[in-house]
This record gives sequence, C-alpha cells and structure tokens, in this order.
Amino acid sequence: MLASTAYDYLKAVKAQEIELGAVDMATFGLNLDGVYIYKNVNSNSQFMSLERIASGFYKVVADYYPMLVGRPAVSMNGKGVIIVDPDNLCMPDIAELTVNHHAEAFFETRDNVDQAKNTVKFFNLRKFYHDSGVNRLPKATYNRDNAAAIVRVIRFADSEYVALYISMSHVLFDGLGATMFFNNWAECTRNLDNPSHTLQNPPVNDRKVVTDYFDTVTAVEPPHTKHLKEQSTVPIMPTPDNFAPILIATPGNPAFEEQHLLHFTPDKLEQVRQDIDKTQTTNLTLAVLLSKVVLQAGIQAFNSMPKWSYVMFPYDCRK
Repeated sequence: MLASTAYDYLKAVKAQEIELGAVDMATFGLNLDGVYIYKNVNSNSQFMSLERIASGFYKVVADYYPMLVGRPAVSMNGKGVIIVDPDNLCMPDIAELTVNHHAEAFFETRDNVDQAKNTVKFFNLRKFYHDSGVNRLPKATYNRDNAAAIVRVIRFADSEYVALYISMSHVLFDGLGATMFFNNWAECTRNLDNPSHTLQNPPVNDRKVVTDYFDTVTAVEPPHTKHLKEQSTVPIMPTPDNFAPILIATPGNPAFEEQHLLHFTPDKLEQVRQDIDKTQTTNLTLAVLLSKVVLQAGIQAFNSMPKWSYVMFPYDCRK
C-alpha cells in the first residue's frame, strides 16, 4: 500500500473541463502500453521503489497532465469532454507484483537490421504470459477498468532487473506524446527531493491546434460500390455530426469495446484493394472505398445494418 505522502501531490489538481476533438474521439476505447526493463547496476535496495515511482507519477500528473485523472463524459451539447474534478478523481491503478522467475528467462535476442550494430534484446511478453504465472496484465480503458492509466512494477526472482509496465488510454496520447510523458515522469521521479524542480521540456496541453483543424473537416459521403461478390448492396447511411455519444458509454449506449467490431489484417486489406482496383494507390479514395467494404462485411457478419459505421485509418496530423 502506498503512503499518504504519494497521494499528497494530487492536492494540486485543479477543476477543469477539456473538450475532445475528432482525433481524440477516433482513439476512444483504445490503449497504449509497453514493458520497460531497468537494470539495478549499483545493487541499490531501494531501486525502483513503488513509493517513489507512484510519487513521481502523481506529481507529473498534478503539475502537467491533469487529464490523466479526469473522467470522460458527453457534454450538454453532445461533445466528448474530460472532466477533472478534484473531489472525484479517476485514480490510476498503481501496484507491484513479484514473479518467481529470473528476468533473463523472458529476454529474446534478435539480430539488428544494421549489421554494424549490436544485437537487440527484447522482453518477450508472450513468453512472460505463458511461463510466469501472470495470466494477463490489465489494459487501461475508461469503460472497462475505470482508469486512464495502469502501472505495474514487476520484480523478478533476481534483484538485478525490474520491469515497469504502463498502459494508458489512447485518448490522452499518441505514440510520441506517450513517450514524452514517460520521459517527463522519469524526470519528476528523479527530482522528487527538489520541490522547486520544473520540467526542462514541459508539454504543450493546448489541444486546439489539432482540434480546430480536424473539427472543420467535412465528412465525405462514400460512393456507391457493390459487394465484392455482389451478394448485397450498400444502404444509404447518414453521417453523424460527432461520435462522442456513440463512443462514450452512457446509460442507453454500450461501451465501445462491447459493440460489434471487425478486425481486418493488413494482408486482407491489401486483398480488398486488389479486388477494388489493382492500380489504385493508398489515398483518400481508397480509404473511402475500404470504408464501404467494411460496412458491407459488417452487415454480412452480423445480419443487420449498424446505426453507424465507424472506420479508423491512421493519419499523421503533424505533416
């Protein structure tokens, strides 16, 4: 159990409401996670202590990332928002567990693509689940675990290595943003003994730069296409004004991960592309056509037409 001093950092969290844009909502229900391995080179008995890791986490959240303790909701005007209420924080799930195996049992060495460089060592998570006795590490999704972030400090039979598992809601970060958060968390943890310390590269939390751009994009009505095997045609579907009421669970709406979902592998998508037009390159037109095919596949798989067809395609908004 954590000491009360770790939670004291959260007293600095201020009440606020952060509106989510189209890009934020596109990732609702998804998560970012990873396992990071640290070596105790100095044989320090306090290496990666749970108390210090949690304290650093709460401090960086309170000072720079209050969204991590907010709760998703649908505003009065139907927009998705994160509400940060100091009296009702969405607390991260931070704990530690011990595995009765040496850490090296889960390491895997692979050749580097650049032969001039050393081999690369990976932590084989699949082998970890199979051999360690840990069935599955939890995923951070607001609807399922009621937490925006889950942290596990994993200790092994030997004290030389400690693993740090982190899972966060994708609504909060993209990959680069998550990496920046991780580095800022580490910096805060290293400087806990210096109350006046501030981050060297603090995050920019103004989401309007991206939100204002993408929220002005008009949805494209996909052209009519026949099913690949001409077994069905596509009914006309309206385009929703926003996806917040669809993706954020409400009393009359199931959680995103509880709804019918279809997964298409890259190979299957390429096969679809070839069937549509062998000369077609990856562009907006292809995305529209694939959206239509996904809708048709959904109708065939579930024998009913969904109210909305929700299809995501990756897009780098920095370019």
